Amino acid sequence: MGFRGKGYIMNAQDVMQCHEIWACVETADAQSVAQMMEQHQVGAIPILDSDGRLEGIVTDRDLCCKVIAWGKSLNTPVRQIMSEPVYSILPETSLREAEAIMRDHRIHRLPVVDVDNKLKGFISISDIAHHCANSEEEHELVGVLESISEPYYKT
Repeated sequence: MGFRGKGYIMNAQDVMQCHEIWACVETADAQSVAQMMEQHQVGAIPILDSDGRLEGIVTDRDLCCKVIAWGKSLNTPVRQIMSEPVYSILPETSLREAEAIMRDHRIHRLPVVDVDNKLKGFISISDIAHHCANSEEEHELVGVLESISEPYYKT
């Protein structure tokens, strides 16, 4: 069973946020990315190469754990702190598969890219939650949220 909307199984393109996506290049510094997050009230900024292809992503957690906790300068280039590899999906990816990627890799936001790895939008747990058609789907989504929210311990 997959997420259903209007009689068909829903894909990432049906729920992704594709308006107002802010991004920066890998030469930007940590402070400018943090300011961008604050200005636009977002928790992640995609990092693009000069051709607009997705290279990485900087999250609010990256700023906290890789800049502040490590005592790095706010002038640190984002290429040194961005999360890699970036897990992304195509617009045609089912919500079920998007959910599995989020759960398996413990990520809250998933970039949606085209076949040339150019950013088209984002899908989040919240976007999926708004499209749950029944209690079974809601229950499965709670499991995903629990999985990605568990503390991560390095071994």
